[in-house]
This record gives sequence, C-alpha cells and structure tokens, in this order.
Amino acid sequence: MKIIKSALFAFLGSLTAAVSAAEWTSLEKTSPAALYEEKCGMCHRAGGMGTGILARRLPAAQALLENRTDLQPAYIETVVRAGVGIMFPLSRAEVSDAQLQVLNDYLVKEAGQ
Repeated sequence: MKIIKSALFAFLGSLTAAVSAAEWTSLEKTSPAALYEEKCGMCHRAGGMGTGILARRLPAAQALLENRTDLQPAYIETVVRAGVGIMFPLSRAEVSDAQLQVLNDYLVKEAGQ
C-alpha cells in the first residue's frame, strides 16, 4: 500500500509539473497585452465597468489600469485574489499564479515610463 501511495504522489507531482510547463509554454506565446485583454479587459479597458467605477474616484488618466504608474505587485495580487468593492475575487482556476505574474509585470511600471 505504501508503494502505491508513493507512486500515486510521484505521478500527481509529474502531472502538476507537466501542466505548469505547458502553461509556461502557452504564456510564452501569448503577449502580456493579449493576456490582459482576455482576463481583465472586459472590465478594465475603455468602457468597462471597472474603469467607470475607478473614474469616479480617481483622475480620468488613472481610471485605465494600463495607464497607471502607481500599481504595486502585492496590491494587484491582493485585489485579484480577494476582490475589492464590486470586483469579485478570481481563483487560480480563472487566473493562474503564472498568469498573475505576467499581468503584474505588464501593469507595474516605474513612475515616469
């Protein structure tokens, strides 16, 4: 029984690694802008509900997340995973950790860039 459990855990571990490798290969072929459009654009591009709500609280230039220079990775991750206001949390099935890293890299800019 112990050997079967070990084999099962080894198999599941290799399956997880294969999925991760496949996901990274897929991410390499997808531009960060395209990933943002797919995962965030419906709400956070021009005309989206998220952009409209942010425009009520922030200067117009900052309502579009892609224009902001003050976003921090930890803040983005917290908002994506926990939600805030009317934004619902997104699970790892909806936006994987690898995808979230790409989105973070895409949205986080040095001030003045």
